[in-house]
Amino acid sequence: MDPQNIPKRPLFWFNRRSATNGYPVILFDRINLIYIGVFVLLSFVIFWPIIAKITFEEVFFTPLVPFLISVLSIFGFNADSSLRFLFIGSLMISTVGIYLFVYDLTKRRVTAILASVLYLIPPMPIFILSLFFSGRYQSQLISAKSFFTIIYGDGAHFLALALIAFAALFFLRYIKSDKTSDLVITVLACAFILLASRSQALSLFLVLTVVALTDLFLGNARIKFKRFLLVLLISLGLVSFWYTPSFWQETLIGFFNQLKVNLKFLFPLPVTIGFLTLFASFVFFGKREDRQPIFFSFLLFIIFLILVGEWLWYQRSLLPHPQRLVPNLNMFAAIVSALTLTAIIDRLRLVKTLAVETWSAAGKALGALIFGVVSFLLLAILAFVVSPWVTLLISGPNGLWTKIKMGVLADRQETLAFAGKNFGLVRQHTDGWQLWLGVALSLFFMAILIYMILKNEGEE
Repeated sequence: MDPQNIPKRPLFWFNRRSATNGYPVILFDRINLIYIGVFVLLSFVIFWPIIAKITFEEVFFTPLVPFLISVLSIFGFNADSSLRFLFIGSLMISTVGIYLFVYDLTKRRVTAILASVLYLIPPMPIFILSLFFSGRYQSQLISAKSFFTIIYGDGAHFLALALIAFAALFFLRYIKSDKTSDLVITVLACAFILLASRSQALSLFLVLTVVALTDLFLGNARIKFKRFLLVLLISLGLVSFWYTPSFWQETLIGFFNQLKVNLKFLFPLPVTIGFLTLFASFVFFGKREDRQPIFFSFLLFIIFLILVGEWLWYQRSLLPHPQRLVPNLNMFAAIVSALTLTAIIDRLRLVKTLAVETWSAAGKALGALIFGVVSFLLLAILAFVVSPWVTLLISGPNGLWTKIKMGVLADRQETLAFAGKNFGLVRQHTDGWQLWLGVALSLFFMAILIYMILKNEGEE
């Protein structure tokens, strides 16, 4: 066949690859901007009426959220109002982040839409039940506040979670392409996560490690591993003014003490499942770039499922504050579910049946929008219908919900007692030399980052 007569692949959200037919895709094209606006609006309309009524209780061990509260106080907002804005903002950011990350991974809008929709679904029926049927479900759920802050974590924890998808997105782009702009965005996202929540720092390192691992199998392992180490080095260097040696000592002692107590429970079942999962994932997905999304998301889903499952079913925790891993599990469960549903759509051959490749550009954009709205409504109705039975199943003295709730409440009361007040910032006692060293290291790595930005602009 004459190469000039080969038809071009149309740009559509169901195609296996975008028209760029390569890496990376354009994240902020016109259709994606429409979807970003839709998900931002959807998040606000659904959840703001509930979040606006929540009174928060929280203690901070890292400075980003207290700093943002101080900035908002300049405009007349008190701490509680500031946290409400940060909470709804984090929900919007995380939903958009999942959409962009999944789209960048799969090059398919249908999967990205489903992932964002599935991420928003879990708390919605609970909000409705607790808001309109509070008399019936009050004893099981306590309140929408309780459910929301447990599923997504406290304000600082949720803000850090919202940035993880962006950190993973641009980190994967960086280790593939070695672009300075991707490196800068990655390390800044990582630094903000570290300064927002110490608990999410562990999840961040886990996500980056799995992303790097899945890409190392695709070739150029040594180069990509060096890029991985560079991201870690610069990210940690930027936050050295807070992550001083004494801060690291206190954090690592708590981590290893928790791990030491429960390390024996890793054997044999969790370790066996982990190795079998890694082996099976590598065999089926390891050296196929088009299968990297399921490889990456499936591994993280299994890891978070094991960590949360050990705590829920056996009342033991391999890590401190295991309830804070529930929102991470929710995030990667949404991605895995979206990939699964996309595979089902492919098997049903809906694209060929509907002849979507013959639609106009406006028709494709409208079809994508209708698909997203219909998917959300159908999944929301299903969740609402099923949730009363699920609520009754997991509630009660020995139910999973009770275990999660009691763990969260105990952790919250412990930190409040330790800080001595609500919204307190707990600063680890640090010697003067450690503070000066930390500040010097942060300035040094900031200078390196600025130099790399200026050098990149000069080369362009």
